[in-house]
Amino acid sequence: MNDFGALCIITSFAILIFSILQTSYGIWKRDEKTIELGRYTLMANTAVILLGFIVLLVQLFRTDLSNYYVVMHSNEHLPLFYKLTSIWSGSSGSLLFWNLLLSIFTFIVLWQTKDLTQDRIPVLNLTLAVISAFFSYLAVFYPDAQPFREFQPAAVAGRGLNPLLQHWAMVIHPPILYVGYVSFAIPFAIAASALITGHLSENWFRFVRRWTIFSWFF
Repeated sequence: MNDFGALCIITSFAILIFSILQTSYGIWKRDEKTIELGRYTLMANTAVILLGFIVLLVQLFRTDLSNYYVVMHSNEHLPLFYKLTSIWSGSSGSLLFWNLLLSIFTFIVLWQTKDLTQDRIPVLNLTLAVISAFFSYLAVFYPDAQPFREFQPAAVAGRGLNPLLQHWAMVIHPPILYVGYVSFAIPFAIAASALITGHLSENWFRFVRRWTIFSWFF
């Protein structure tokens, strides 16, 4: 399963690079079809990241000791509840969860703006693609950020979850923090698209206000 999970991460990075190139070319040539293709590609990234996240969850639940992350943060005696929370107890699992949330929020924004035709929409899409590609790059090229590193030979037993993290609030606290942090990428992308295109119309204030309040709430 490590190979399949790694394939999901690599595919996600490739998709994001393709989306960046397509959207950039579409903006340069003012080609709406190319921009639309870049948007659909960016939306497809959500499914790929979700699949990779599910793979890591399955490995944690099954205590797959061929996975380095599972060996470091779980074991066969760990309750199922804590196996769930262990997915964000380490840096590589946290980054995968971060990428998942970012892709979900990006998908929502792309869906919300699908019928809008302003010049700032492609720039908004491009900004989100670049942000996503940066974090995806870390997961692909930095060993400590790779959630599907193999542990060779397979370990006999895992280290288990840090006792300090074995608390019921671990299923609530980190996800809430991550939702707040990651969702701030949306107001940033909206503001960046406004500054880059010079379109500062008031009809965007309500849209960015909703996302800002949502992020601030968490």
